[in-house]
Amino acid sequence: MPQEHLTRSLLEQLTLRWEAWEKEATTTAKKIVRARLHLLFLLIRYGGLRLGEALSLNVRQDVDTVTGMVHVPDPGGRDVLLPVSCMKHIRRILSLPEAESESFLHFDQGFVRRKFYAVAEGMGLAPGMAGPRAIRYARGLELLELHVPFNVVQAYLGQQKTAQIAEFLDFAGGEAKRIVKNSSAGRPTTDEETDNAFIGIITDIRTGMRAASVEVTTFSDLVITARCDVRQFLNMELHLNQVATVSIDPEQIVLSAEKASLALQGPVRATVTALHQDTVESFLVLELADGTRMNAVQETAHLARLRVRQGSRVYLSFPARAVSLSTD
Repeated sequence: MPQEHLTRSLLEQLTLRWEAWEKEATTTAKKIVRARLHLLFLLIRYGGLRLGEALSLNVRQDVDTVTGMVHVPDPGGRDVLLPVSCMKHIRRILSLPEAESESFLHFDQGFVRRKFYAVAEGMGLAPGMAGPRAIRYARGLELLELHVPFNVVQAYLGQQKTAQIAEFLDFAGGEAKRIVKNSSAGRPTTDEETDNAFIGIITDIRTGMRAASVEVTTFSDLVITARCDVRQFLNMELHLNQVATVSIDPEQIVLSAEKASLALQGPVRATVTALHQDTVESFLVLELADGTRMNAVQETAHLARLRVRQGSRVYLSFPARAVSLSTD
């Protein structure tokens, strides 16, 4: 079946194509126009703005180049925090003298759509896959795959009416609906994602008066310890060399920039492959050395102190109480 929407991989490729397209301009006039159009793309791709919302922005007033915050005026008013990865391009474009004009982003919608289709055509993408609305919805899917809660994605996209929510849920054959359903059921949302679940062998068991400690060595040679109460331990009838699955709560993962000695399990080295931030929480996808992916939820203020961004190398740790155990 042919691809009907932009996957995260295609969205990243399209983002790089836009960067190249802007650089290919041969005259000063073309460079300015392409920079303006590239800015529109970035606001839609990373900010989830509607085309009309992006076109009506007064960029000097509504885009904070220091914090990355975009104020989208009413109707559908909201504040959107852009990721660090796109801010270097936005700061560069807004440093142009022409950006002082209130009409810097004012284009005819039909003209903008034609340019979006033309850039995508260079990648062999059909117009329906890479227009402004398709890119905006692909950003919504990207956030859901990062395990950003649906109500947060809904607010991010400025969806206030039932019809708007239904349209997004039905996009690309109901892809958003599938992700939300699978996430609610506690299953992985794609073949690549594991919801922080690892399969391994029970290699050590220790019991106390109230709790039991169960060590599992995963098939990728990670040693993960789960703590459960004695009643649960007895009901599960666990024993050494038994196959078991351990799952790590993404909200209890601790990240550090260096290999620190914490009173926690780990640290395990990982690379940040995807990142979404709002003003309070940040949602990350972390890739371990063997290619395994994990999800983590962190306080945005903590990540700011660590200067974490997409591509950063970090160390993750977690307490035994953050690990759940099953033998199904």
